Amino acid sequence: NGGNGTFNASDRGIKIMIMILMEWAYMATLSFLMGFACLAPFRKKGGCQIHSAVTYMMAGLLVLNVYAEYFSLFAGVGFWASLIAVFVAVIGGMLLRRDLADFFKISKTQACQKKTERSDEGLENSKSLWRKKNKAVWLLYAGLTLLFAYGSSRGYMHYDTGLYHAQAIRWIEEYGVVPGLANLHSRFGYNSASFALSAFFSETWLIGRPMHCVAGFFALLCACKCAAGLMAFWKRKKVRISDFLSIGGIFYLIAVFREMVSPASDYFAMLVLFWVIMTWVELWEQERDCPIGEKQTVPYALLSLYLVYAATVKLSTAVILLLVLYPAVLLLRQKKWLQIAGYIALGLLIAFPYLARNVLISGWLFYPFTFLDWFPVDWKISKGYADSDAKEIQAYAREIYNVYQLDQPLKQWLPNWFAAQAGFDKLLVLAGWAAIPVSAVLAVLGAVRAVRAGQVTVAPHAGGAASVDNGTHTSKADRVTVTLHAGSAVSERETGVPLPARRVAHLTPLCFSLLQLCAVVGFFFWQLGAPLVRYGYFYVLFLPLTVFGSLYCMAAEKLAGSEQGHNGRKWLKNAGYWAFVGLLVAFFTYKGYNLIQMVRELAYEPYYLWQQDYVDGSAEMYEVDGVTIYVPTDRGQIGYNKFPSSPIVQDIELRGNSIRDGFRKKSK
Repeated sequence: NGGNGTFNASDRGIKIMIMILMEWAYMATLSFLMGFACLAPFRKKGGCQIHSAVTYMMAGLLVLNVYAEYFSLFAGVGFWASLIAVFVAVIGGMLLRRDLADFFKISKTQACQKKTERSDEGLENSKSLWRKKNKAVWLLYAGLTLLFAYGSSRGYMHYDTGLYHAQAIRWIEEYGVVPGLANLHSRFGYNSASFALSAFFSETWLIGRPMHCVAGFFALLCACKCAAGLMAFWKRKKVRISDFLSIGGIFYLIAVFREMVSPASDYFAMLVLFWVIMTWVELWEQERDCPIGEKQTVPYALLSLYLVYAATVKLSTAVILLLVLYPAVLLLRQKKWLQIAGYIALGLLIAFPYLARNVLISGWLFYPFTFLDWFPVDWKISKGYADSDAKEIQAYAREIYNVYQLDQPLKQWLPNWFAAQAGFDKLLVLAGWAAIPVSAVLAVLGAVRAVRAGQVTVAPHAGGAASVDNGTHTSKADRVTVTLHAGSAVSERETGVPLPARRVAHLTPLCFSLLQLCAVVGFFFWQLGAPLVRYGYFYVLFLPLTVFGSLYCMAAEKLAGSEQGHNGRKWLKNAGYWAFVGLLVAFFTYKGYNLIQMVRELAYEPYYLWQQDYVDGSAEMYEVDGVTIYVPTDRGQIGYNKFPSSPIVQDIELRGNSIRDGFRKKSK
């Protein structure tokens, strides 16, 4: 308290952010080293040059998540899991210390060389310019870090987090996994890979209380990706579809800003999809006018592995796996059988622990869906209960609060559902429906261009290639080395076009068609399945942004091209660029005001030394074969501390003498 009886919120806010920043520094270092080490084979043999720390961190988080899932199959994810991971990361960093040194040198070297003239004066001016720009960029990223650390320290704790997320994370921390856990609490059957990562970085074993700031770290990395994309737009003076996706990513980040404190799997899944699709689209944009050689399949294939990971975080994201068809076609056309086998093996490696945990927890491969009944184990949730659970999810998302009315026809439930949505969400849904026919036309045009381009001979050209048009054009300045920089795409300068490149160069427009197809299918899957907005914010934004963003880019290119032969209309050349700048100003004014309001509202919440904790709901107790189980009395909210818990008194028994043996329904 100050002398006038009030506290200094900014000073205390810094204290809480210190705890989160320390955890994020550890997460960033560990994930970067793990990602750098695991991507080393793709750099050395695949020709995939990555110049982005964010990309390495995202790769490292995937590796750590899968590692934590495997570890959970045998033991609790705590001290030993962390110690082994740190040891491996340090060893990897030591073995790759020269590559690490080169990585941290290359950005500065490239920046200086780009502006350097042959004179010493030019070199000094270049270094000075680099220092000024670099400071501005670092200040921007530092500001984003503080902002998202603030948002991760406090806010709205998702209802489902108090219901079962916190308990699921604690089970992973203490036991890893036990058979039949869904018999104790059916929602444990909604297994998400993100819970294993949250358990890995919970640090309860170290500080005596759980941290839950992994979702905030994912949000920070996604924010850095969006910022890098918009900075690239400002530099290139040209609008691309990826710029619209960056706006969509920022929109989502602001929408969930006050909820990042919760380790809900929905946020993880949406953030992963935004990052993957923004990177995918940037890669396609930078290569659409260049021949795609055999090495260009590597980044698409790696991003496809991240889509497999996204499906293990939230099963509803599996529809975006349609994009995997593109690198698959590239590899098949180039007859890279060994690489195909390798990527399939990596995908199975990512998916296996998730599937194994599903079976161990509920007895089903994809609970609550029962179409694959392969495991006759004694802890299996009954088919009738699982089917009823699936219907309840769908009914709730459709604003139908009686599961027995789920068979309502579309014309009956859809208007009622739409009327229940918030005003701005209604506009997004309408934009999605309006974009569907346009998307279909764009997809067909892209496929037709792919077929026509396949009949064109691709001639060798140093640093460039025959243009493969998909409705927009790329200038010569864009036909240069492509790298994964700040989450962007990857490749290297082509000095010639080998035979494999000629086999797949015409498929670039096909990637555009596949993106449109995924956008439409994803939107339909969400809208007609379980259309809760938080389940599918990505689908609601992805479709209209790609479709209307494409139309905008085409119109901007037309205006820019109208300069030739039209005296007095040269101002049209940059009309598309400046109109987009105006859109950005309006967007940041509106959403920036909303963000400032949220920051002010959260400023006086009393979480200044420690991060806001999980809820600690009241509970009653009962016993199962000598094991005390807590039952919440506050609308199902139980939190983390009262462990283990079940939503009601369950008619279950231990499968053995210990809780580690798991649970099953009582034998009759």
